[in-house]
Amino acid sequence: PVDLDNDYRMDFVFAGPGGLRIIRQSAAGTFQDATAGARLPAGLAARAFLGAWAADVDADGDVDVLLAPESGGVVTLRNNKDGTFAVQTQFDAVKGARDFAWVDLDGDGDQDAAFVDSQGRLVVFQNERGGTFVERKAPDLPGRVLSVSAEDLDQDGQLDLAVLMERGLLRVSDRDAGQAWDVAEVLKFEGTFTRALFGDLDNNGARDLVLTGESGAASYLRGPSGAYEPGPKLPDGLAVDQLADMDEDGTLDLVGRLQGKAAVYKGRRSKPYGWQVLRPRGLQKGDNRVNSFAIGGEMQLRAGLLVQTQAIAGPSVHFGLGDQPSSTATRIVWPNGTVQIEFEHPANSVVKSPQRLKGSCPWLFTWNGESMVFVTDFIWRSPLGLKINAQTTAKVQDTLDWVRIRGDQLAPRDGHYDVRITAELWETHFFDHISLMVVDHPAGTEIAIDERFAFEPYRPRIYLISPPSVFWRAREDRGEDISAAVNTLDGRHHDMGRGEYQGVTRDHWVELELPPDAPSADELALIGFGWVHPTDTSINVALGQGSHTPPRALSIEVPDGKGGWRVARPNVGFPAGKTKTVVLELKGLWRPGEARKLRLRTTMEIYWDRLAWARLLQGPSPRTVTLLARSADLRHRGYSRTTQDGPSAPELPDYNVLEATGQRWRDLVGFYTRFGDVRELLKQIDDRYVIMN
Repeated sequence: PVDLDNDYRMDFVFAGPGGLRIIRQSAAGTFQDATAGARLPAGLAARAFLGAWAADVDADGDVDVLLAPESGGVVTLRNNKDGTFAVQTQFDAVKGARDFAWVDLDGDGDQDAAFVDSQGRLVVFQNERGGTFVERKAPDLPGRVLSVSAEDLDQDGQLDLAVLMERGLLRVSDRDAGQAWDVAEVLKFEGTFTRALFGDLDNNGARDLVLTGESGAASYLRGPSGAYEPGPKLPDGLAVDQLADMDEDGTLDLVGRLQGKAAVYKGRRSKPYGWQVLRPRGLQKGDNRVNSFAIGGEMQLRAGLLVQTQAIAGPSVHFGLGDQPSSTATRIVWPNGTVQIEFEHPANSVVKSPQRLKGSCPWLFTWNGESMVFVTDFIWRSPLGLKINAQTTAKVQDTLDWVRIRGDQLAPRDGHYDVRITAELWETHFFDHISLMVVDHPAGTEIAIDERFAFEPYRPRIYLISPPSVFWRAREDRGEDISAAVNTLDGRHHDMGRGEYQGVTRDHWVELELPPDAPSADELALIGFGWVHPTDTSINVALGQGSHTPPRALSIEVPDGKGGWRVARPNVGFPAGKTKTVVLELKGLWRPGEARKLRLRTTMEIYWDRLAWARLLQGPSPRTVTLLARSADLRHRGYSRTTQDGPSAPELPDYNVLEATGQRWRDLVGFYTRFGDVRELLKQIDDRYVIMN
């Protein structure tokens, strides 16, 4: 069972001697054979297979399928999430694979792959990201390997490989971040077992073990010392396929086969220990950054002195709590490497853990005379390593960025201006030069900065404008008048709805009409204030596969004089982050006699707070004075509390309330600037950077 299309409904992939079948579940709960429409290579579905496993191999937010043919190497079916698949061969060197584990062995935030091949050898691949894997020399093991799974056998919080041999269970652990291995014997046994299954059978807070084969199974309970001791005797001939709480009573049952029939052997507890079931859910509507059930992620639960870590391999994750009344904390590592913490959930409860948002770009705060206030985020024009589709990495077009700080956002503090830049998200920032430009302009005028990401070279400019005026009419593509939402800068945003992926929604537009008495368009500019909810690298990779609507930047359309519309200016960009001003000059937009209407059309999640027009004023340019920092201090701080006033509003940080001071994100390993005075690095453009995260 596997959710192939992230709709929270389980589909099925059957792979065996009789071939391959892909069965999809509909919203009505019915099942259809979708093999013919999957665009598989000719003859693939008719081959004989030893097994199939699910893993998000290319980290694009959907689950791919790994197939083990009876002859030949492992075949990867890359999921295009439109019902079709593309064949890849990252693991073709593994012939006749018998088992598979998908786990982050070296703690670097991506999942590695471990196989058992037809010769009984352990084969390990290190994940280099982007769908690229490099074989890593596995340790020499004493005998034939029968199965492999992910389990924290030494209880150190890091998942290991549980390797089943013919007469024993071994722990194979990474050492020195991918440089070496540590191998230890965990258990010796007698019997013809072929698989090892782990779960807390008695809910005492330690993961137990079931060894199973076609001729029978044996249970082993783990006590306080960490050793496995023989557990309750299981029925003769019971072959166990899975541990699952079938009756939802908090105790794991044994699901398998007995005398040729499906069987469930109900779990029993000798003591009334507590339990907890967590059901991780990746956000799908308007998101799709990780697969629906977070397959490939990890969970670590702390309850008093009990600590358990396990891989997420299905829709629910079961923990025993022993005598503890609740869990102290649960740490969720999502498949894309982001970390989330949940606190103090009571025993004997089911907890849903939907993935929370992560953001991008540094934040700018200023002292306004009373407190530090958020201004905006910035340096969107220079992302490093951002995939824009399945093959291409975005180039850095510009490294210069101007953002506007309003007069009400900045006031002197003890004789100086206090400006602070924070790195609170999962990224690294490089700053070569930072300065403050003061702009004087005539009374009765305003200034605007075009804070837009556009595809043409960035030429920063200070616009001197009249106070913005409202459009005569404003409506959206569904015919609704949206003047109330976009006429006033009040934090209420026009909401166009969500699409399948974060950052991409339906093809939509906002139609604006100038009043009859507005000046000539040659003197005018559209002044927009809003924000963009962006895609990210994983989403861009997913969008580059199959048939998905890509993010399309704003374009300006005008009436064509024939009852339709024409594109006057394509690809004019989008707001470069949160709380941004967009300036679009209207000169030459309309032909003589055309109605002075325009449409802003896009497929991106762009939320407008205000859409207005203003005159571009001529005359002397505003007077500017550039101020270099009197002091520049790099220091540790922590994480601002963030709030969001509804789904169409941006998530905004409050500098004055710290939510945490410890490490929140997985470390981005590298060299960084030491704490302290960094003024020397920032006073001029000289390729000497403050590097911070």
